Formats: sequence, structure tokens, C-alpha cells
Amino acid sequence: MPNLRIFLPKVIKASIIATSKKYDYIIAGAGLSGLSLAYKIRQISALKDKSILLVDKDKKDKNDRTWSFWSHKPHIFDSILYKEWSQILFANHQFEKTYDIAPYSYKMIRGIDFYEHTLGFLNEAPLTDFVFGDITEISETADETTLTCNGISYTAPTLFKSFTDKIDFSKSNFVWQHFKGWIIKTEEPTFDPNLATFMDFRVEQDGETRFFYVLPKDAHTALVEIAIFSNTIPESSFYDPYLRDYIREYIGCKKYEIIEEELNAIPMTDFNFNPNPSSRIINIGTNGGSVKGSSGYAYKYIQKETDRIVTHITDNKLKQYKPLKNRYKFYDSIFLNAILTNKTSGEKVFGHLFKKLSPQLIFKFLDEEATFFDDLKVFTAPPTLPFTKALIEEVFKSK
Repeated sequence: MPNLRIFLPKVIKASIIATSKKYDYIIAGAGLSGLSLAYKIRQISALKDKSILLVDKDKKDKNDRTWSFWSHKPHIFDSILYKEWSQILFANHQFEKTYDIAPYSYKMIRGIDFYEHTLGFLNEAPLTDFVFGDITEISETADETTLTCNGISYTAPTLFKSFTDKIDFSKSNFVWQHFKGWIIKTEEPTFDPNLATFMDFRVEQDGETRFFYVLPKDAHTALVEIAIFSNTIPESSFYDPYLRDYIREYIGCKKYEIIEEELNAIPMTDFNFNPNPSSRIINIGTNGGSVKGSSGYAYKYIQKETDRIVTHITDNKLKQYKPLKNRYKFYDSIFLNAILTNKTSGEKVFGHLFKKLSPQLIFKFLDEEATFFDDLKVFTAPPTLPFTKALIEEVFKSK
């Protein structure tokens, strides 16, 4: 495992602030979306005079998560990739198959490496400050936004908000994707370092969608993680028997050490996170609806949206920014409807897709870059009746 060198961000000294301080942009939440946005703004020389404040309750000095994604293009954070794979494995109770995914590769970034990289850069950037603590209030007027943290108010014309408040999802299709993973180190060579297990549904589904993925660093070290779609999130200990059984039965390993673990949950939903596009408060990341409703993947969608925001800032059109709405949002609603009402299951849908289609086409569709003809291939690969019923229900729901 690499040595960790944490760059702690420069913090504003509260003693030198009277009651408030003004910035050009406030970013509330310094996670993936907030740090990505600040990092990208600081890459643009035309924006060098813009001041940024990032606010978070956490200093981001722990390896609290990993992000995995597929790509066939150079990526802004390729320099901090923990690992990438040229092959993936899909498995369910009916079949298993290994796929070469060129020109794509499947990539993984560890949270700690991302934090170290972005914070190290931003800590040296001018006009970039950090505040750590609990945010007690966010408000806006016609002219500015105000954030209060640690009893001090900060103002800016625009505030980007990446954390979610309590949301009522009852009128939307909604399910939690929650997961727990262990990075394990085995005594014997166990893993193929070039092969990532993308989805393995060979676990008791119990009326939900459950699958494992395995991301090897080398022959001895891998992240083994279970992901579950359900309406409630269980206690951390719930996942442990499934992890132990999978490692024993499908990885074939009895002796291993748990080096790290991660535990997290993200919402999969078609909820409208940006109902007021004229607001000076712009929701980003998970809070901006950048989690793909039909898969739970978020990393690439967050990068795409932060790229769009930076373009709007550079073009002086930030007031015109609003999240993209396209046919894929409706597709996500159909998928969520179908699995949440038990018309079909995640195992059946993804099983048919990987049995009949190439992973390249599936990736293209999930990236929302497919043609309409490609869309038809994807929708007709699984049995169409569940999706037809879901489509009809969603059409009438929207009226």
C-alpha cells in the first residue's frame, strides 16, 4: 500500500474575521463534487482572480471510499489512479463470462489519493480558503448567498451545495444503493491483477438487488465489496457474513487480513434535485442528481457536470446553468419503476444485457452517449413486458 502524505488545507483564522467575508464562490461540501469543481476552476487562468471558499465538517484525511468507473478517454485525474483493468467479469446464477473491454478500461481511484491530490493543489492556490465545522444555515437573497459556519457568516453571489438535506422521496422512484467493502491481503497469490469482477450476482437476492465486485491491486490484494439496492440501510455488521462467505466460496480464500473497510450509501432516484434553476444556490454531486438512477454510478456524471459548470463560469453564463435533462432520465425512471415494483430484478436485467450485448455498448448506454438505435438494443435485450408496463406507468404519472 502506498505511503499516505496528507496535505491539510489552509484554514481561515476566525480571529481575523469580524462577522463575515465575501467570496466569488462558496462550495458547501468538500467531497468529490466540491473538490473537483474547485480544482477545475483553479485550472482556468481566466478565473485566477476568483475567490473560493470550501466548507466541510471533515478534513478529508482518511481513506473513506473508492470510486470506480470505465473510460476510453484521458481523464483529469488519471495521474492518481490506484489501478485500472483491461478485462471484467460478469456472473450471475445462470452464467459467468470474462470480457475484454478495449478501448475502455475499468479504473479505480481511492478517496485518500483524491483528497491528497486535490487538497495539495488547492492548498497552494491563491484566493482559496477552507473552513471546517458544521454548517448551521444557508440562505439567499436576490443578490447573494450566505453560509454560516462556526458562528461566522460568509457570502458569495453563487453557492454550490453538495450535501443533501432531509428529502421526501415518497413521490419519486427511490432506492438506496448501500455497500460495504473490505480491502483484503491474502497469504497465497489469489487474484488476477488484470481482471476486475464488475458484477457478480451469485449471492442470495432475498427479493432485492445484490451483487459483489472485486477490484484487485495485485495477486495478493483486492477490494471485495457487496452492493445492495433496498429501501432501508442495515447495520454495518449485516454485510459481514456475506463478505466472508463470498471470499471463501467464490474467491477460494481462507486466510486473509482485512487492511481497510469502507461503508457508504447513495440514493438511486429520479427525484428532481434542482427544482429552481434561477436560484443562486446550485446543487451539485449527489445533491444535484449526479448519481445515475439505473446503476448508482456517480463518479463520471459528477465529472461531466462539474465540467459543464466550469464552462458556464468561463463563458460568464452561470446564471443560465441548469442540469441536463434528456431521454436517459426517463429511462432511469422506467428502470427504477420496473425493479422497485418487482416487475423484474436487477439480476435479470443486467444478466440479459451482458449475455446479449457487448460491455462496450452497455458502457456507451450508461454514459448516455448511445444512439437511439443503440437504446433499442439495450431495451430489447431483457424481456420487454416489465419495461413496457413501467413505461406506461411513468407516462401516466408524468401527466
